[in-house]
Amino acid sequence: MRWLTAGLLGAIAAFGVSTSAAAQNRRPIEIVRALDLDSAIVGSIRVHFLADDREHALRLAALCDEAVSFFKDEFSPALSLRLAVLRPPQWFVPYAGGDGEPYGIPWSWVPDALITVPASLDVGVLITGPDRSADLRRVQFVMLHELGHLASKQLLHPNRGESFSSLRWFDELIATYFAYAFIQARDPRWVHAAQEEWQGLVESFTPSVVSLDWSHFRDLSPEEFAQTYGWYQNLLNLRAAALYEEYGLDFLRRIRDRLDWQNSANWTTDGLIPILDDLAPGFQAWASALEG
Repeated sequence: MRWLTAGLLGAIAAFGVSTSAAAQNRRPIEIVRALDLDSAIVGSIRVHFLADDREHALRLAALCDEAVSFFKDEFSPALSLRLAVLRPPQWFVPYAGGDGEPYGIPWSWVPDALITVPASLDVGVLITGPDRSADLRRVQFVMLHELGHLASKQLLHPNRGESFSSLRWFDELIATYFAYAFIQARDPRWVHAAQEEWQGLVESFTPSVVSLDWSHFRDLSPEEFAQTYGWYQNLLNLRAAALYEEYGLDFLRRIRDRLDWQNSANWTTDGLIPILDDLAPGFQAWASALEG
């Protein structure tokens, strides 16, 4: 397994029962505050970090602040979030089974508007090369994907109580859509490198079952689960990129205004795909080809 991809920990939560943080009756932001870290404000972002990681943490916060400003120009109200940049001894994962998860995959906790990012670029499951710039870019994109989960909640369905819909694949697609929209505007070279990596990872593995119905994930071994979820994540990354190139930010406005978010806990893939195809023609063909 090369690396576990963005959203894997969220998927574990979706298929799990409880969370380690919840089991302690402590919100993730309370755990971060208890670490007694340094903190600073960069634009609209408060970031927590160890003193030795200050420069790296401030750069990550500046990138998030750029993203907040980018979406503020297109949506309102402005995104609200904070970062925690942690070393392995401070690292924790609040999702079900998170105590056994390896170091280094950025994760978000939507109710706290918190994103946690690894401080180290020397160790971690996203540190796979071929060079340091690629490792940093990978960590940053997963961080921005997690920002996309916060953006989905705060900008698309702020009045709905739940953070996620019943369709994990759709939540992951939209989170990547936000991240991709930002990096496309900021650095097209980054976009090109990311797409090449996603395409390579999709081509390097074939899941035992190819379907937007992810209920079969429960029957997979941990190793196959990680590989399969990573494959789907990269496939959805490529789909988000293709959608953005055709529809831009207007796709996000369409789903914000026309989807029944209040009923999203009861969405089904068969019910949602035709609606998405009406909003962005070609969705049905993409889903049918995937199932085929």
